[in-house]
Amino acid sequence: MRRLLTLMLLAACALSSAPREARAQSLLFDYVGFDYELPDPLPGQFGEAGSGYVGLGTVPFLFAPLVANTMANEYTYVMSGLTSTGFLTVANFRIITYSAGTISIYEDPKLGGTTADFGTNPPNAVAPGTFQDGTAICTGTLTSFTFVLDTSNGTGSFEAVFNVTGGTQLANFPLNQRAGWTFSGSSGNALNIPVGYDHQLDGQTFLDAPVKVQRTSWGRLKAGYR
Repeated sequence: MRRLLTLMLLAACALSSAPREARAQSLLFDYVGFDYELPDPLPGQFGEAGSGYVGLGTVPFLFAPLVANTMANEYTYVMSGLTSTGFLTVANFRIITYSAGTISIYEDPKLGGTTADFGTNPPNAVAPGTFQDGTAICTGTLTSFTFVLDTSNGTGSFEAVFNVTGGTQLANFPLNQRAGWTFSGSSGNALNIPVGYDHQLDGQTFLDAPVKVQRTSWGRLKAGYR
């Protein structure tokens, strides 16, 4: 059984990492922020079935087809609507799956607008309110959202499929660039996490441009890991 799991892991690593090296990636936006659970049926446990996942923060870098002016505006994001359907434990890793949710990017003028403020113990008087009080320039759905948490140190990573569905800049996206974006990131424990939030988040959203795939044999694939 252990040998089978090892071979499956090697195959997964090889098949997923090799093609990515050959892909051309189109970055859409970078983001940083914090997350929390709402509702939180079992406080003290992260990712339990029925718990809601919320993330919010700033978007310091945006790229085409989005049009941004970071000198004049503050860009923020809010993701919500994600509900845990349960988790699988493998060693010290908790693999949490979520139902579909949404994410929106907002544009708020620095002059006359409201500076985003996390506050404490969200939701509160300023969060998520100050992160979504601008113009929604890009909105979309997050599907196949999976969060892998290392329970030994509280760090983790997550990935989902992002499909653009709305926002004032929807028309900027060609029809063939509105679906299939990879939304991914990592979570960690930082000293500056506000009270009531769970993790610090850092991630990006990008679109993989397909290229020619190089075929290989199972024997050659295994040999590369000996």
